[in-house]
Amino acid sequence: MTFLNSNFVGEVQALRRSIFDKRRIPLIAGFLCIAAVISLVPGSAWLKSNSRRVRVVLPDRVMDVTTAKETVGQLLTELGIIVGTADAVNFPMDERLKDGMTVSVSRGRPVFVRADGRTRAFLSSAATVAEVLAQAGISLGPDDYSDPGPDEPVPDDRYIRVVRVTFREEVVTENIPFTTEYVKDPQLEAGLKAVRRNGQSGVANVRYMVKYEDGIEVSRKEISRATVKKPVSKLVALGTKTEVSREGTVIRFVRAIEVLATGYCPCEICCGKNADGYTYTGVPAKRGVIAVDPRVIPLGSRVYVDGYGFAVAADVGSAIKGNRIDVCFDTHQEALRWGVKKVKVYILPN
Repeated sequence: MTFLNSNFVGEVQALRRSIFDKRRIPLIAGFLCIAAVISLVPGSAWLKSNSRRVRVVLPDRVMDVTTAKETVGQLLTELGIIVGTADAVNFPMDERLKDGMTVSVSRGRPVFVRADGRTRAFLSSAATVAEVLAQAGISLGPDDYSDPGPDEPVPDDRYIRVVRVTFREEVVTENIPFTTEYVKDPQLEAGLKAVRRNGQSGVANVRYMVKYEDGIEVSRKEISRATVKKPVSKLVALGTKTEVSREGTVIRFVRAIEVLATGYCPCEICCGKNADGYTYTGVPAKRGVIAVDPRVIPLGSRVYVDGYGFAVAADVGSAIKGNRIDVCFDTHQEALRWGVKKVKVYILPN
C-alpha cells in the first residue's frame, strides 16, 4: 500500500474548500455572465455598428440595401450585379462604402462614330461626345469638328460624325471680263447700235485658300490677284440721227429697226385658202400694209421701209416673230420680185 504525503493531502482539501466557499459563488457567476455577453457581441451589436445603408441605382431599378461590405466592388458582387467593360460605375470599385452613399451603374449602349472614311460601332456608357471619341481613340485636329460638338451629350440616335478639315493654297488662271463702253454717234440712226471695237477678256493669276471637309471643297477665299493681261473694253456706238433723205424727201423718224422683210400678197398662195383679202385689223390687204410682231412694232404705227416706201403696221402673222416683217403687194409677181431681204424700217412720229 502506498501512503500519500500528508502535506499534499492537506493542500487538496484546502483548494476544495476555497472553490465551494459560499462567499465566492456570486463572483464566479458574474464572470460567467460577462463571458456570455461577450460571446454574443459579434452577432448583434458589432454587426449593427459596421452596417451601412446604401442606394444602388440601375437603369431598370433602384435598390436600397443594408450591407456590411467594405467597398463598392464587394457590394456589387454581393448583389450579383456584373459590371461589363462597356459599363460605368460612378465610384471606383475599391471605393470604401459610406452610410447614405448612392452607387449608380450605367450600362453600355451601341454607339456609331463616322470618321476617316469608316464607321465604328461599339458599346459605350459615355455621357458626352468627347468621352465617346476618347473611348474610340479618335482625336480632333485644330480645325476638325464633330457633330454634335464634343461638349454635347450623346445624341438620341447614338450617331456621331467627325469631320476632318484641311486647307490648301491653289493658284488659278482666270479670265477678266471686258466691259462695254457706249458712245453716241450722230451718223447712225436712232435706235440702231454698231460695234466699233470688239472686247477682249484679260487674264489674271488668282491665289485662293481652299477649305476641304473630308476631302470635299466647301469654300475658297481669294488671297491675292495678279493681272497677266489687261482686258480691252467693247466699244458700241448708239445712233442719235433722226432724219434721213430718201428720193429727195427728208424723213423724220423716232427710231430705226433692222429687219428681215418678206414680200406677200392677198392670194391663196401667200395667205392660204381661207384668205379673204383683209388684215388682222380689218384693213384691206394691199400695197402700203405690213405685217409685224406687235411686241417690236406696235399695230397702227406709221413706218417707212427702205426700198418699199411708206406703210402702216396693220397685220400680224404666226411666222412673224421679233425683227421680221411682211410687206404687202397688190400682185403675186411683185411679191416674188421682192423676195426676202434685210432692210431698215423707220418708225415715224404719230
